[in-house]
Amino acid sequence: MNDFSDDLFDEKKIKKAVRRGKMKTIIITIFVSLVVFVILNIANLAISSHFSQKAFKQWDAYVRLSTPNGYISETVDSRGLLGGKSNYEISKDFKIKSVVIEQKQYSFGLIPSVLISRSSGGNVGITGEDWQFSYKENGWREMLFFHPNVPYKQYKDDEQLINSMQGDKIYEVALSFGQPFKPNELFMQLPEMTWFWIDTYSSEQLNEFQQEAKENDWSSTFISEKDALGFSINMPYISIHDLDGEYEQFLDLLQMSISPDHQNAFNKMKDIKLEDVEILGVVVYGTKDELKEILENPNIKATSLGGVIENY
Repeated sequence: MNDFSDDLFDEKKIKKAVRRGKMKTIIITIFVSLVVFVILNIANLAISSHFSQKAFKQWDAYVRLSTPNGYISETVDSRGLLGGKSNYEISKDFKIKSVVIEQKQYSFGLIPSVLISRSSGGNVGITGEDWQFSYKENGWREMLFFHPNVPYKQYKDDEQLINSMQGDKIYEVALSFGQPFKPNELFMQLPEMTWFWIDTYSSEQLNEFQQEAKENDWSSTFISEKDALGFSINMPYISIHDLDGEYEQFLDLLQMSISPDHQNAFNKMKDIKLEDVEILGVVVYGTKDELKEILENPNIKATSLGGVIENY
């Protein structure tokens, strides 16, 4: 009888020990899982943040180079596993205030999010009877540029359009020169805010522009705004020294940009000193009265209107 009781007691002890062992294993498993989960989330956050910041710098460099006086003004990240996507706003400094002109997305990370974009609409002038320019999301025209070493069949001239517009507005106007100018050869008094279009093109690109101008309809032969690279100053241009810091930043942005074309432009420009840079045109901002003398300068080959805002 005692032997039976001892066996039964031992069996209960064994079952209890087994239950304790299982519970301990479950607790340890849950604890380890929580620790691993926290560590992985911290690692994922750190990796995503690193690539998010890197992507922001690359895309902001791209915007600053290819959008006169443009920059990324706001980003909102949506993060996933080792990456994500960012919705961002492009704003433009417009002499007296900043204006949001577009909203776009980019992906980032080791496993970037897949972006699916749908849009409708198109270019104006698709019949060849008018310039085939495009519009930004806020309704502004994208400006057209004309390389001075390309013989175009026709040049954009928006001076009459500007003069016909009513009200005290501020205009953004792209001016293409009839020939390249070095910084110390600039021939006119420029407004406080001026964006300089720099010759970053290779001989292959220039040959392509010349071939297009020769073979294609005049309405489609120009250099689009995103393919015209440059930098701006927010003070009156007096001497070449006013451009020292901006030119160095321009080279840094070329090297940093997400675009392979900008990397190629950096390889061309990195050994060119500021005094040897060729300026192909400028983008200026001002009222009709402020721009009148500039628009009438004989060295201006083409004028292309961009944005227009009320002067307040």
